[in-house]
Amino acid sequence: MAFAQALSVSLGTVALMPDSIEAWVRLLILPRCTLQLVKPSNRQERRSGNRKSLQCISIQRALAIWGDGSGCVDLIQSLFKQPMDMDSSANEASLRGDHSRGGLNAKQCIRKVADGHFTAAVKVLCSSGVAPLGGATMKALLDKHPILPPPALPGDLLSEPPLVVDVESVLGCIKSFSKRTSYGRDGLRAQHILDALCGEGSAIAVGLLKAITEVVNLWLSGRCQVALAEFVTSAPLTPLLKPDNGIRPIAVGAIWRRLVSKVAMKSVGNEMAKYLGDFQFGVGISNGAEAVLHSANRFLNMFHSDGSLALLTVDFSNAFNLVDRTTLLQEGMIVFSQLPGFNKAIL
Repeated sequence: MAFAQALSVSLGTVALMPDSIEAWVRLLILPRCTLQLVKPSNRQERRSGNRKSLQCISIQRALAIWGDGSGCVDLIQSLFKQPMDMDSSANEASLRGDHSRGGLNAKQCIRKVADGHFTAAVKVLCSSGVAPLGGATMKALLDKHPILPPPALPGDLLSEPPLVVDVESVLGCIKSFSKRTSYGRDGLRAQHILDALCGEGSAIAVGLLKAITEVVNLWLSGRCQVALAEFVTSAPLTPLLKPDNGIRPIAVGAIWRRLVSKVAMKSVGNEMAKYLGDFQFGVGISNGAEAVLHSANRFLNMFHSDGSLALLTVDFSNAFNLVDRTTLLQEGMIVFSQLPGFNKAIL
């Protein structure tokens, strides 16, 4: 309830003063300042019930400080004083080899099972771990994600009214996030928003959802401060190890940016599917990847009995970073003229 109220106040302040950088900053740092994860220091604290109790106490204490005058500044200063979060055990295991990694995975799996997170436990067992911290890992990340200037925004923006969405559309997109969707650098999960709209927070759910929708529409119209675009749209990279010891960078963006993008794409999804036509199976096509796989298998089963067919698969290396985003934006401005403000805000 307390977090729901704090979030509602921050959203309302942004809606009232969209030109205030301070209002936007307070909204973006609220979860990072108040929803800090409590790390158990002993076995007793690791027990699920005790951990939950400690987490609730920590959040309530932080929210009380947040609402007390200069409490926001105090919480920010406390964040700066915290040591960097380095997973030394995972790092050492990666350096020692697969055997140590397997032992660490087993320990983490047991913890996940004890907490009732069975899906996560299975994923941990199948994981190759995180790449060790070092120059080689940084070089691999930079090779895959080279530092480039931002794409150029077309100068002749169309003057059509920006896209405006309603509360039902926003709520639907919030619910569409996976339950265990991770957080970006702002510390906010989609589940945090859902929790704020349910349970004790349901008393102010209507007002909170309305405030969220107002801020989403501000983003769609390009009213978010340009100075904050890099923070909102960028994402930290987690270098996961592939089975062949290669690097698979995983980027987890901020929930606010992902929510606004979901809302925007939901509104133009049908137009996008028509524009792309039959040349792809990824946008606006339900279970597109599965359809490709099953179609290929069926075709081979029907016509490959004599072994006369061959199937060629092509995989672009680092395809995500080969896309010319300036060209993509220019074409998007033509096809979806209601989104220029959003595109400008996220550059």
